Amino acid sequence: MKKITLMIACLAFSFGAYAQDTCATALAVTAGTTTVMAVDGTEVPTPECAANEGGVRTAGEWFSFTATGDGVVNITTDLAANTGGDTRLHVYTGTCGTLTCYAANDDVSDTNYLSDTTFAVESGTTYLFAFDDRWSAAGFDFMLT
Repeated sequence: MKKITLMIACLAFSFGAYAQDTCATALAVTAGTTTVMAVDGTEVPTPECAANEGGVRTAGEWFSFTATGDGVVNITTDLAANTGGDTRLHVYTGTCGTLTCYAANDDVSDTNYLSDTTFAVESGTTYLFAFDDRWSAAGFDFMLT
């Protein structure tokens, strides 16, 4: 019985670990810090919202955030844990298959290749966002506030 329980737990963890690999399986997040183990999802974010369009991209990691009130949200990878990293962020409205670019960021500055974007949100609206592997597939943390 213990072996079966362990096997079921491992399968559940495996599914959860890859849940954000496509738009349809975007991982719902709330305010706080989230760790992305690697940008290795099977669906590349499209359309491209961030700068430097047209390069080679083979993977993406997808997330969703539903606003609980009107206001402003910030998504950043510009965190000490990511120093020296390189991320690119696309934020969308709409649904999978009919996504519209809403916000984006490729580089914080000419010397800081992490991402940071702030955008207005409306209560009850779900915003989809994704990171791609345009510059790096390495893992990183992001913070949503």
